[in-house]
Amino acid sequence: MSIQQKLSPEQPFEEVLELVQPMITSIFLKCHIYKDFEYYRHIASIAVWEAWRKADTSKGQLSSYIYTTVKGEIIKELSKERKFEEMFTPMDDETMNYVRDHNISQIHSCPIEYILSQLKIDERKILLLYYVEGYSYSEIAKELCISVDAVKKRRTRIMTKVRELLSTKEE
Repeated sequence: MSIQQKLSPEQPFEEVLELVQPMITSIFLKCHIYKDFEYYRHIASIAVWEAWRKADTSKGQLSSYIYTTVKGEIIKELSKERKFEEMFTPMDDETMNYVRDHNISQIHSCPIEYILSQLKIDERKILLLYYVEGYSYSEIAKELCISVDAVKKRRTRIMTKVRELLSTKEE
């Protein structure tokens, strides 16, 4: 007996959710989800509930509707997560401690102009595109005709250089 023959909107939700667990695992594998299983299982459970609640057997099989709904919600969540990661690069502890210890916000005599004048044109362009324009790594890579990994590596080197320039400017 297949899952399609077992599912119906008249069944209790808990029973339907239990029957679609293998389907959810299959979707996880297809979407390459290898971490945060509990979070994505929660998203999938909500999607199953929505599909079960809105199910109309005259429009097709419940299992197909559940599959489409769950996969759509998982993909939507993955897209949100990727966009967030592209827009907000977490600051490492070393940088945060440096900013806190040196109270950079109170440095006078416009260090930004000094720092930008010490950087090469390409370095300035990467910083401006990333921090001012809000470009993602992939957008910067297209703009500069280099790989995404090269952009990441260059931004890391530039930030190290900026920290060094800030520390020499303070002295």
